[in-house]
Amino acid sequence: MTKEIAKTLLPVGPSSLCFNKDEFMKDSFSVDEFVSTCRKRVQLEQLRDDLTVYQRLLRSAMIELINKDYADFVNLSANLVGLDKAINTLSVPLQNVKQEVTTVDTAVLESLSFIKQKLKKRAEIRQRIACLQRLMTISELVDKMERLLNIPKDGSTFDSDLSTHTLDGALIERVATEFNQLQFHVTRNKKVALLEAIRPRIVQITSVLQHSLEQQFVVGLQQKKTDVLRQCLRTYATIDKVKDVEQLFRQNVIRPHVEEVVSEGRLSEVGLKVMFGQVLEVIPKHCQTLLSVTSALAKGLVTSCHET
Repeated sequence: MTKEIAKTLLPVGPSSLCFNKDEFMKDSFSVDEFVSTCRKRVQLEQLRDDLTVYQRLLRSAMIELINKDYADFVNLSANLVGLDKAINTLSVPLQNVKQEVTTVDTAVLESLSFIKQKLKKRAEIRQRIACLQRLMTISELVDKMERLLNIPKDGSTFDSDLSTHTLDGALIERVATEFNQLQFHVTRNKKVALLEAIRPRIVQITSVLQHSLEQQFVVGLQQKKTDVLRQCLRTYATIDKVKDVEQLFRQNVIRPHVEEVVSEGRLSEVGLKVMFGQVLEVIPKHCQTLLSVTSALAKGLVTSCHET
C-alpha cells in the first residue's frame, strides 16, 4: 500500500485536534519530536485526550474497512490454496532458463577470450611480418650500396685502403640517399638479432661513404669548387652528419691556420692585437667560398618554405 492510498484511508479527525493526521505518515516521523512539538501548543493531558479520540476514529475506520471487504478477507486463505504448487511448477522452467542463460554467458565469455587471443596472435604475426619486411629491405639496400661501391658481400677481396675507393659526387649522393633509408630501417630494428649478421657490411659501407665524402669536401675547399661543396653539404645533411662536416672543416681549415699564426714567437714579434687580427683573416681567406655556398643553400631553403 502506497503512502498516498494510506493517507486517503486515514480518517479525518475533528478540527479541535492539536495535530495533523498526515504527520503520522511522514518518513521522518518520531514520537519524541511529535510529543515535543505538540507540547508547545497544548498540555500533555490535552494531547492524551486528542490521541484517544483519534484512536477511536482509527478503530472505527478499520472496522468499516473490514466490513466493506469482508468477503475478500474471508476468501483470502481460500485464494492462497494451491499457490505453493503453482510456484513449484514455475520453479522448474525458471531453473532451466537460468541454467541456459548461464551456459550462454559462459560460451560468450569463452568466445571473447578466444577472439582476444587470436587478435593478440595476429598482432604479433603482423609485427613479425613488418620486421621481416624491414630486414629484407635492409638486405636489399646493403646489396645495392655494395654494388655501387664495388664492395664484395663477404669482404674477402675488399681493399682496406679507403683511398682507392674514392667516389665521384653524383655517386656519393646516390649512395647517401640509399644510406639514409638504411639508417631509418636499422633504427626500427635495433633489437633484432639477425641484424647483427649484416652490421659488419653496414660498417664497411659507412666507412667508404664517409671517406669519399671527406675527400670530396677537402678537394672542394682546396680548389674552391662551389658545386662540389654544395653537393657534399647536401649529402651530409641527407645522412644527418652535419657535425662531422663541421669537425672536418675545423680540422682541415681552421686548425692549420690558427697553428700557423698563433705561436709564442709570433706573439713577441707582431704583438697580441696583430696576431688576433691575423686569426680573423681565416674568414675572408679560407671561409668565403663555404660561406657563399651555405648562404645560397639557406636562401634557397627559405624560398622553398615560403612557396610551400
